[in-house]
Amino acid sequence: MNTTISPAALGLAALSLEYCKAVAAAPQTHPRDFLREVLRYLPRIYITIADLKPYGDDSDADAAETGAIYDTVTEEQYEQARIEMATLLGEYDMYLDAPAEAMRYSDTPVAVSLAEQLADIYQNVADFAATIGQTTPELVPDVLSDMKYRFGEYLSDTLCGALKAANYIFNNASFEQ
Repeated sequence: MNTTISPAALGLAALSLEYCKAVAAAPQTHPRDFLREVLRYLPRIYITIADLKPYGDDSDADAAETGAIYDTVTEEQYEQARIEMATLLGEYDMYLDAPAEAMRYSDTPVAVSLAEQLADIYQNVADFAATIGQTTPELVPDVLSDMKYRFGEYLSDTLCGALKAANYIFNNASFEQ
């Protein structure tokens, strides 16, 4: 088994930290500039996680919830980030979405908070970056497997939904200067 921290894992950790800095700076950022940053980071995070190979092979079959990623973002930190982004986005935070699962039992679109999606991403990547910075090379495969599991279970959908909403808002909203 390869016990070195892969360049892809280090790259995701660095990208995660950049995204976390953008989230932390949101209250001092103009909404359009914040969305521009989000639009830069979300596709890169998606691609980087999708390309992770937990055990150095091409199979995602080994991706599993290992519990290797520590919960470092507190509920208070999550809520603070979510509220600050919701405040920044204002009336553009909530949008209607029609995900297949939610539509299965209803013909009404579901209201979704972009700030909540961005906070979910923040929590996952911040926890990953903190864990990878503290882990031993022997535990890296478990951390990567856990991240791939999270990605497959819900994070990929969250990234795609947030990217679509952020793109729409960025291109169609008229924020005060």
